[in-house]
Amino acid sequence: MSPYKPRALFAISSLGLGHATRSLVVVREYLRRGYEVTIVSAGNALSFLRMELEGESSVELSEMPDYPPLERGTGWRLYYYLVIDLFRTWRVIHGEHLAVQAMAGEYDFIFSDGRYGFHSRGTPSFILSHQIAFMPPKGLRETSWLTEHVNVAALCRFDRLFIPDYPGPSANLAGNLAHTPTLHRCKHQYVGILSSYPHLRMEQDIDYLFVISGYLLEHKGSFVQTLLEQARNLPGKKVFVLGNAQGDSHLYDAYRSDDLDIHAVASGKLRQELFSRARCVISRAGYTTVMDLAEHDKRALLIPTPNQTEQEYLAYYLSSLEHYVTRDQDQTNDLPEALEACRETRLFEPPWRTEESTQHIVDAMAGLLRKHFVSIIVPAHNEQDELAATLRCLLAQRYPAERMEIVVVENGSSDATLEIAERIAAEASSEGRIRVLKSEKGVSRAKNAGLAAVSRESEWIVFCDADTRLGPNFLHHLNTWLNRHSDQGLSVGTTSVRPQPSDRLYARVWFRSYDLIHRFTKSSYAIQLARTPVARGIGFREDLNFAEDLIFIRECRRYGRFFFVSTDQVATSTRRFESCGYLRQSLRWLVEALMPLKLKAHRKYDVIR
Repeated sequence: MSPYKPRALFAISSLGLGHATRSLVVVREYLRRGYEVTIVSAGNALSFLRMELEGESSVELSEMPDYPPLERGTGWRLYYYLVIDLFRTWRVIHGEHLAVQAMAGEYDFIFSDGRYGFHSRGTPSFILSHQIAFMPPKGLRETSWLTEHVNVAALCRFDRLFIPDYPGPSANLAGNLAHTPTLHRCKHQYVGILSSYPHLRMEQDIDYLFVISGYLLEHKGSFVQTLLEQARNLPGKKVFVLGNAQGDSHLYDAYRSDDLDIHAVASGKLRQELFSRARCVISRAGYTTVMDLAEHDKRALLIPTPNQTEQEYLAYYLSSLEHYVTRDQDQTNDLPEALEACRETRLFEPPWRTEESTQHIVDAMAGLLRKHFVSIIVPAHNEQDELAATLRCLLAQRYPAERMEIVVVENGSSDATLEIAERIAAEASSEGRIRVLKSEKGVSRAKNAGLAAVSRESEWIVFCDADTRLGPNFLHHLNTWLNRHSDQGLSVGTTSVRPQPSDRLYARVWFRSYDLIHRFTKSSYAIQLARTPVARGIGFREDLNFAEDLIFIRECRRYGRFFFVSTDQVATSTRRFESCGYLRQSLRWLVEALMPLKLKAHRKYDVIR
């Protein structure tokens, strides 16, 4: 059995450092739980994460182009760039979704913060976002209903939307951004604020901490200079953090003094200490900054980035509740007056804080990450040419060895089937759980013998023909599907099946038609799935040598729903069709399916090898 270790894929937007700092809380939680973590990001955010996670052997960082910054430019250029950038954003989302499909099976879950293409049909996918409703710029406000519906439709592609805010109508931080009537369309949960600044008991000896991050650099240079000029005249200790992990603090060396310090970026311990030591914070009105302020009960002056409608709304909303003082960028010429007003604000009181918010996320994800115990039963009769490859595919599953077992039931073979099964079982004895049994000749007897031998822990049975190959991500796909539909009362089902070999278009078309037939007639071919207690209670009629699965499925359906799992991880041999022809074999199956049960009983089945 292949060594298994849980793995997580995090996709983090680089449009501002806030996505990286708040996701860092979740990344660290799953590192603590023993996961290997891959992080996809870009630019400044990737540089920041590389510094924060330096020395973590279980972390792999990868760069992938991010979306263009929206709402850049001024005047008519703002609208021109908006159209161009929206089209470019769609292309990037489409490209990253194609890329993630190729690697999704390697991960137990995908966690996205602001990157909409990172979701997969075969892997649990989650997204963190506080911005459900968009605030279009002036002139486009009437389109807000459209942008909101499009955004929610994109969020619905994920298994769960986590909103870093509180559900209360007034006790929240994001206002209309995160509380909209369209949210009922997707599974979501308000998890509470997320701050990567831990509580440190330190003397508050920094009078004013200026945190100037953001990704619209056109608004940044002159703004920083204006603040530095005024900060010179403020009493007390001042510290500037420019939020540029790629370094530009040398441009402002002339402003440094004994009571004014400048950092290009503050990461790790320094970042935590500066925030804990600050009495008052002057910052952009980014939502992650707002969460940090609420987590640590800091007073603040918020200055939204020009043309950033999200920040402008947050500043207006939070100042209307008197939690923070806000000023437009062109109103920062009288900094002492604004800072004096901060003393009169009412601090926001979080219903709970980051530690509990993180637990809410972990608990919500747990249901979709739970590993079912799966028993795979392989009946084998004269399968010396196929069995070895089938078993090696089963042993290569990317699934915990302690949550699966393989039971091979040799029944009446006259070739080396039994010897092959025992040899592979011996080779795998130190890696996983594989047992070889013998039964009387007959597929029904073999399946019943397998059912009698499965572990008491078993939750689901997979009946797999000896010439059917299961891809390495099959159990991962199946487990994800079962978790997603755990509330639907499932009892028995099957999967889509590809031809092996699959190089002929003719074969692929026939197999696609079989998938449609099995889905709508609630039947199967090459593979059956069943809930273990139901399967063991019903069993197979041992007087049937063919079409035994049809009777089995029909009886199982009395105890729950039939289901069909679409997957690319199941392929079976085309030898029957190559021997008899596709049309002839299909007609034969149809006759056998419609044949009265009395005529089927004890009837011989022609074995094709």
